[in-house]
Amino acid sequence: MIHYDSPDLRPLSVLLSDLGQQIEAYRISRNFKQAELAELAGISRSTLSRLEAGNGGTIDSLARIMRALDIEDRLLDIVPDAKLSPLDPRSDTGRARQRVRKSSEGVPDEDWSWGDEAP
Repeated sequence: MIHYDSPDLRPLSVLLSDLGQQIEAYRISRNFKQAELAELAGISRSTLSRLEAGNGGTIDSLARIMRALDIEDRLLDIVPDAKLSPLDPRSDTGRARQRVRKSSEGVPDEDWSWGDEAP
């Protein structure tokens, strides 16, 4: 698994800037001024401006903006559905996983003991 600071990934600041530019372009394509969209979303204009500039924000603000732009259904597309993976045989069990368990592959089969038994 790649660490989030990996040099192979685009910097987070670039991703946030790109997201902000997309929000701004979509807002403009729908003919909204920042103040109008911010009012519809129930956030301040400065919060919207900060998000569009890629300078941070909250999930709540993003969800409010997406709802005001009538694209809130796309919010759940950010993270794929964990139950549906045609490549993962664990996906078709019919039950949602509730715990994370590391694979036991490569672990030798030894009898477990407390370790305080006399040799």
